[in-house]
Amino acid sequence: MVQNIIIGKPLVSLEMLGIDIKQEKTVFDTERFLSRLLVKYGFSKSISEIKRNRKDLIRNLDNTDMEMIKLGKKKVWIVIGE
Repeated sequence: MVQNIIIGKPLVSLEMLGIDIKQEKTVFDTERFLSRLLVKYGFSKSISEIKRNRKDLIRNLDNTDMEMIKLGKKKVWIVIGE
């Protein structure tokens, strides 16, 4: 299961954030629509399921940030770069 999703190029090094890029649990992507990312990596079955249960996760990730998202018992860290 994926634990870290890196979007774009982070402003600081991933080592400073405590993320090991050699692990299989870290993936790089360019998708900025959060719901599509969660479906793509298996955190939810469909975007409509996310719309029903977690309306706060229907958004674009446009600003640089690092956040943890929890869906049920699953957790994922998302690092948003430029």
